Amino acid sequence: MKYGNLIGTAIITLIAVVIGLTNPWAPALSALAHTVLMLLLITIGLWVFRPFGLPFSMASFFLMASLLIVGLPLGQVFAGFTSAAVWTLIPALFFGYVILKSGLGKRIALLLLKQFNPSFTSLMVTFALIGIVLSVLTPAIVVRIAIMLPIALSCLEACKVKGDSREGALILLTALMTALIPGTGWLSGSLFGPIIQGMYESVPHLRGVVTFNSWAQVTLLPMAVVTAIMLIGGYLLFKPQTVLKMSRETFVVDYDKLGPMASQEKWSAIILILSFALFLTGGFGWHSIPDAAIVLSATFLLAAGGVINQTDVSIGVNWDNVIFIGTAMSLGTIFASVGLSDWISSLMIPLLRPISGNPWLFVYSVTILLFLWRFFDVAVLIPTKAILIPTLPLIGESFNIDPLVWVPIFVMAGNSFFLSYTNIFVMVGQSTVGEKGWTQGQINKYGLLYGAACLISLIVAIPYWQSLGMFH
Repeated sequence: MKYGNLIGTAIITLIAVVIGLTNPWAPALSALAHTVLMLLLITIGLWVFRPFGLPFSMASFFLMASLLIVGLPLGQVFAGFTSAAVWTLIPALFFGYVILKSGLGKRIALLLLKQFNPSFTSLMVTFALIGIVLSVLTPAIVVRIAIMLPIALSCLEACKVKGDSREGALILLTALMTALIPGTGWLSGSLFGPIIQGMYESVPHLRGVVTFNSWAQVTLLPMAVVTAIMLIGGYLLFKPQTVLKMSRETFVVDYDKLGPMASQEKWSAIILILSFALFLTGGFGWHSIPDAAIVLSATFLLAAGGVINQTDVSIGVNWDNVIFIGTAMSLGTIFASVGLSDWISSLMIPLLRPISGNPWLFVYSVTILLFLWRFFDVAVLIPTKAILIPTLPLIGESFNIDPLVWVPIFVMAGNSFFLSYTNIFVMVGQSTVGEKGWTQGQINKYGLLYGAACLISLIVAIPYWQSLGMFH
């Protein structure tokens, strides 16, 4: 695989250098635009193939340094880092760290689990509830996986059920799915929210389009349908052939071992719940406090309450991802300044015209195409979104398609995992359960179920989007 990564990087770099040296699309694109395109393609190769284990941030440093060298202004190159979205993202990552460090996440999970007599069905429903509750408190999917999968694995070990059995795969994959999918239905429920919002904000004609309210308006319904289908379909796919031998007392004992709720847990719960309440009420226009101000203030209060200390500032956030995402958020501004946005739009318009007249054909075609593209763009579609989002205003004007329609499509494709390597969160889940978890064949089947669930959800979503006036 190491040599494959080197070969892939070398091929993309060679293509990029040829484009940069020959300027094949002149005069539609200036020499500077060709150079920017060359540098972007090289960086995408580094992001996707990660030769020598190169971190995302180091490839981002290469891109930013190169753009400054060829003469782009500082304000354009670092535009993503000055956007409100990146300052929503950074504190939001601390939220995930806090519920893991304080033990609040595990307490919530066990509190819900001990309310029911365990069965395969009740465990599935309870993990769905845990996933939703934790999504309210933190957008960090990795943190939710880190909390939920070990608990699910403990359940199986207590019942002497193997993780790679039908029953074991059902519980573990349900925990993984409910950590991943339900929270993407609202802006603050996953990192998809601030990332996509930041990319929209970097395009002048898309500023203010993505808000807590507008995100939920177009995305909550289809993701709720997908979650329901995954629960039902997962049960049918891995239908248990045994009865779960476990007592509710097991969860009661585990919960009691946590002891009384510590002051840090209480303070964390108050701050995180208040933050979500402010997100929600702001979406309804009850106040005008920006999302970034809410999460920055919340992080300050968590620190003031002793939950976050100086050491946590270094380890509480994955700075590699922050730099990668901030760089990607800058691309919209850069593309607009050198003329790449208009040029890419001019290429997209003819490609989309044959399918633009029918909302059903348009949505299904774009969704399936992005699903297939996920085999190549394994960086959660961030490079692809950085290229496509600046073109959405012209696409919207040409075909009367609201740019918001793309949000749930990006989310669905970003969550897909037909093969494990295409979804970093699935890889994190596999790493968490190790050899005690599902087989490769089981996760592949579950990934196909997810793809089918998304396509089925569109049967409900498309008429709903039409009723909202998303297609004129």
